[in-house]
Amino acid sequence: MDDFDVFFDEPDDAEVDGNAFLDNLFGDASDETTETPSPRQIRREAKRSFLRIRQQEALRELVREPPAPGESLHVVSANKFNFWTWVPTLIDWIGATDSFYCATWTANRQSVKEFFELCDAGKVRGRSGFLLGTYFKRREPVVYTLLAEGLAKRGGKIKAFETHCKVILLDAPERNAYLTIEGSANLTANPRLEQYVVSNDRDLWEFHRAWFEEMFALKGKFAWP
Repeated sequence: MDDFDVFFDEPDDAEVDGNAFLDNLFGDASDETTETPSPRQIRREAKRSFLRIRQQEALRELVREPPAPGESLHVVSANKFNFWTWVPTLIDWIGATDSFYCATWTANRQSVKEFFELCDAGKVRGRSGFLLGTYFKRREPVVYTLLAEGLAKRGGKIKAFETHCKVILLDAPERNAYLTIEGSANLTANPRLEQYVVSNDRDLWEFHRAWFEEMFALKGKFAWP
């Protein structure tokens, strides 16, 4: 248990108050604006950037390298890093991912923007898709629209339905990497105890990819029997 460390950072107050607060503060999802950021906005952006760097450093201190083929890592963390932190960290290790699949109940604007930054930098190649909860679509329509429109421009897929799954799939076949991240957290800044399992197993990766594709193939509204 030497690697288990309970440590609570100060939570991001924008996440505590909800993404609706961010939408009011920063305006709509457009990348173009004629407004000048206030000093408060600049300070908040600087804090958020520093927090992301600190989270990645905390993860790298705990996990020195990605799991080897056939290996799984089990991690418990209390706000030192979040679910999204795994994505840029693992992609740095494997160079780039040939596809990206993500299932989450909800997400924040920052993780969506960072995902598109990875896409545009050539770090996420090929097929990408998100399965999301209808709660997210209804509660955070601006962030959902930002994600949906960005995926449409890049050939990705999105589907919202009654789900609470949290799974991310990455792969780099040339490096024998078929990475599955399973956990309790969403793509938000969660000031809570969260658990993660990161596996490098092609059979497990293919298992998850199959039901992702099955969900994307469904037409119209989906209802559980």
